[in-house]
Amino acid sequence: MSQEKARYRITRLSFIGNQLLDEGAEVEYEGEPGSALEPLNDAAKAAKKKADQKRGDQQDVKPAEPTVITNGNDKNPEGEGGEQDADALRQQYQELFGERPGNMKLETIKQKIADKRKELGV
Repeated sequence: MSQEKARYRITRLSFIGNQLLDEGAEVEYEGEPGSALEPLNDAAKAAKKKADQKRGDQQDVKPAEPTVITNGNDKNPEGEGGEQDADALRQQYQELFGERPGNMKLETIKQKIADKRKELGV
């Protein structure tokens, strides 16, 4: 009989097992769960309870490697490649206005592009 693996949801940006994991990612993790891991199954709940009871003891424990199930970026409605989308918006702004957008926020760039298109009737 195989033992159920502990599954957790990352509650904030975390560095676990030499990986930077986004909030919302789900992982299978055999190490001692910290405060950024929310248990998703019975094995994880038991491990979390055991870790909470043990918090007073400080031991040199090698952290286990997590298995990433989802990457937490599923919340982005524009899909993956957010930086590529930003580059495309900056390029579009430069083509419309003949100058670079500088340090404008992406929302500002989007709004100015929409306003310019409306003005041009495109």
